[in-house]
Amino acid sequence: MSAKLRLTLWVTFMVLVVSAMVLVFVLVINRHSLPEDPAEYLVEVVMDNASDVEFDRGSFEWNEMTVYKRGVYCSFYNTNGDLLLSADKEDMDFSDEPFKENTIRTVTSGDKEFYLYDRYVDMEVTGLWIRGVVMTDSHVGITNVILRLTVMILPIILIITFLGALWISSRTFKPIEKIVATANSINDADDLTDRINLKRGPKEMKQLARAFDRMFERLEKLFEAERQFTSDASHELRTPTAVILAECDRAKRKAKTPDDYRESIGHIETQGQRMSDLIEELLGITRLQQGTEKYPLKKSDLSEFITLSAEEFVPSEKRGIRLETEIEDGIECSFNPSLMSRVVYNLLQNGYKYGKENGYVQLRLTKEGGDAVISVKDNGIGISEEDQSKIWQRFWQADSSRVNEGGSGLGLAMVKEIAELHGGSVSVESTLGEGSTFTFRIPCGGAAA
Repeated sequence: MSAKLRLTLWVTFMVLVVSAMVLVFVLVINRHSLPEDPAEYLVEVVMDNASDVEFDRGSFEWNEMTVYKRGVYCSFYNTNGDLLLSADKEDMDFSDEPFKENTIRTVTSGDKEFYLYDRYVDMEVTGLWIRGVVMTDSHVGITNVILRLTVMILPIILIITFLGALWISSRTFKPIEKIVATANSINDADDLTDRINLKRGPKEMKQLARAFDRMFERLEKLFEAERQFTSDASHELRTPTAVILAECDRAKRKAKTPDDYRESIGHIETQGQRMSDLIEELLGITRLQQGTEKYPLKKSDLSEFITLSAEEFVPSEKRGIRLETEIEDGIECSFNPSLMSRVVYNLLQNGYKYGKENGYVQLRLTKEGGDAVISVKDNGIGISEEDQSKIWQRFWQADSSRVNEGGSGLGLAMVKEIAELHGGSVSVESTLGEGSTFTFRIPCGGAAA
């Protein structure tokens, strides 16, 4: 049985139980509030009044008299039949009826029947007639009304309750059905881009749907990173692997002297080191994207750090290019030293790689508003406008002829990931044939982590 139907039946059952309890309660109250036998109770009330009659100093003590009690109305007359006191019930005025002591009679007024009972009290100096009146069906009538109303109303209440509970439970559980459908769709189609996007429903269900959407988004990123890593690694490792295998074959077939073997081993070592560096960079950028490795930010002097990083930088080949620095003093920011060192190295290495011979690479650090801005400018080959959006992709290089000159094509992709991890951004301005300027910007207002 579904939870929706279970909830609906439970609510309906509880309404039925409560209705039954209320009915029993009403009947019990009714049973105790009205006499079982109206005629018998009529006599009892009249007799009680007769025993309480007091006549003092020429008048009756009316304070002790009961004119109405649980459906019984009493009237009081003198010996001449004059009305002295009554409950003022118009349809129960039977003053024209002759008195008949100790006799229960049935009289009619309109379409109603009443029991009538008279009692005479002799006070020696005077007398008093007490007349009691009660409806013949005063007990049964009310009970029948209650039962008829119950029979008529209870089924309507149960139907409304059942339909209402079914409607509420359907609306409550509908988001869960959508969540299950989306999860099954993702599982069946292997499409992690699908989202629940629940707009309407209970607050708790919308929170649950958002949690699932965040989980799907994270899973999508993880699977995409894994797919990208596999694709990139297989693509980039193909060349060095081929070179290593070729050198091994060459050494087996053609090497005759120790120098020949050393030459082949040197090529193998170079390609092996290239593979190792490539794998390390791939793992590093994947960790950044997935957030599987923590990189705590520490607030310290960025100016001093950039100065030291520039002094320690050694390009893979200088080609007559000079490094110029312009670093503003006293800039403090929260950053990760290891990642920031990587940013400086990658941007400078990129400038040297694509710079003109005997040209320059300029490293600047300034503070603009609340941001620290690192820029690296070169007067190299530049990047065409249509290619500027591609430089942040893995393994893309502006000059394909330089793929084998030590670069992996991962440097700028890693710089972009590092910028985002610091809550910043990186951009480029470039003119083909004139050079490029890379700008790395991070906020300086963050607290140390």
